Amino acid sequence: MMHFQTHLVVIAVVVVVLTAVVAYLCVMGARRLDRLHQRILANRDALSRLLVRRASETLLLAREDALGRRAGACLTEVANASVADSADQLSCDGLDRRSGAAPAADPVDVRRCLEKASALSRAIRDTLDDDTRRQLAAREPARARLEALDATCYRIQLARSAHNTDVTQVRSLRGTALVRLFHLAGHAPEPEPIDFDDDTRYDGRGY
Repeated sequence: MMHFQTHLVVIAVVVVVLTAVVAYLCVMGARRLDRLHQRILANRDALSRLLVRRASETLLLAREDALGRRAGACLTEVANASVADSADQLSCDGLDRRSGAAPAADPVDVRRCLEKASALSRAIRDTLDDDTRRQLAAREPARARLEALDATCYRIQLARSAHNTDVTQVRSLRGTALVRLFHLAGHAPEPEPIDFDDDTRYDGRGY
């Protein structure tokens, strides 16, 4: 009888320990998913602001005489179009919704916004070649405006890269058995990467 009771105690202890371990893993997994979701949203907000800032800085640079009238007009047209079609949401996966009542972004609007962002990247890349950059760097305030634009373009690349890295991590985590079995992702939609041409220099990292 004592031997049987000992076995029951051991089994009970093992069950309690396993339950505690699974509960701990579930809590940690849910917290990690939540942190990644929040980071994705933060990067999207930052990216949205940076895209507007890039368009504004492009408009300022387009006024410089050293750029030339034709090149300035080209940048102005594309930058204005980018601002006009800018969107608060850069993805239609629904993760950007701050409440359940808010509708997901229109895929057409998101696609148009990203296409305009790509168009401005190409315009900057094609217009600001090495010779043009040297001319702008030789005088003020053109040099300062060029440096500000380049810095913003670089931050856009960093923000999009960080966003897409987090999206990859979330998708990988959501594919694990623990997350699927215990529905740790809740009702949060699966995030999607943000893809557009963010390379503004021919010697950049590419698309």
